[in-house]
Amino acid sequence: MKTSLFKYYEEMQGKGVILYFNGPVSQHMVESIAGLMRTKMRAEETCTGSVQRVFAVLVEQMQNIVRYSSERHADSPERLGEMAHGQVVVGREKDGRFFVACGNKILTDDSRSLVRHLRRLQGMTKEELKAYYREQRKLHGAGTLKGAGLGFVEMARKASRPLDYDIVPVDASTSFFSMKVVTQ
Repeated sequence: MKTSLFKYYEEMQGKGVILYFNGPVSQHMVESIAGLMRTKMRAEETCTGSVQRVFAVLVEQMQNIVRYSSERHADSPERLGEMAHGQVVVGREKDGRFFVACGNKILTDDSRSLVRHLRRLQGMTKEELKAYYREQRKLHGAGTLKGAGLGFVEMARKASRPLDYDIVPVDASTSFFSMKVVTQ
């Protein structure tokens, strides 16, 4: 076991990985991991704009796990919460830009509309993304944003290149969705 973990550690270091988490994700976990990353980046004197972009994308990615993962776990009865299973990776590209990648199982039936939405966003310019975001906020109102896809729009706005995603069928009803966002 020691050898395999060390090899994994070296592999992750070589790929620029700063943070890797695989397991149950709750809203509390979102806040904790995002806060940890913000503190680490500030300690390394990362510019404020980069810290804010990574923080925002990380929160959006992890909230997508909490909201849409098909793998769900009940939290303790006294807290009445729910956790969803997923993966989170934060790292640096070779050119120094940060990336946030997340993955989780989703219902295959949800994947078609997700692909249409993401493909549409991939084809938009920054100006088009800004206008589309404003339009969608007006349509859905501030209180009904879940499911409006605004998180993806916001991530696309903060990204330095089009959103990179993959959907792999797992079985007849489940697929694995992963997305990598490279920030400016």
